[in-house]
Amino acid sequence: MQTAEIQTGRRVVVVLEPGDEILTSLADACRRHGIAQAAISTFSGAFRTVRLIAAETPAADPEAPMPTAVDVPYTEGLGSGTITTASDGALVVHVHVAVGVKDDAARAYAGHLLSGETHYVVEVVLDEILAPVLERRPHPGSAGLPILQIAAATAP
Repeated sequence: MQTAEIQTGRRVVVVLEPGDEILTSLADACRRHGIAQAAISTFSGAFRTVRLIAAETPAADPEAPMPTAVDVPYTEGLGSGTITTASDGALVVHVHVAVGVKDDAARAYAGHLLSGETHYVVEVVLDEILAPVLERRPHPGSAGLPILQIAAATAP
């Protein structure tokens, strides 16, 4: 476990409109406002489609990273996550969502958002994080997946 007190900056509201690609739009909003890293404290709306890391059948090895994705149309849901800046300067938008399929009795899906398109609206609040620096790096226990790391974090 890592912990650190954060110094917050601005709060920015982002309203994604019909047809907006979710992850690209959030990165664009950060660039527009000069935000290098943020917590996504509010994330809710209607999605024309979402692509999640998931599988239709049980994984052969539940400890290994999921190698497949599912596309889920016409959902409503919510999520949260972080936005960090990679070493190459690219913004990394990391969001996990829980969504319900509107015309299938709100059948639920949850997972890491790979992509998505706004249906009616997606409402987002970004809380800028000024310090400490956040980055995504592989951890010995993360099977090679880059996970959130806190620069100069306090050990438990």
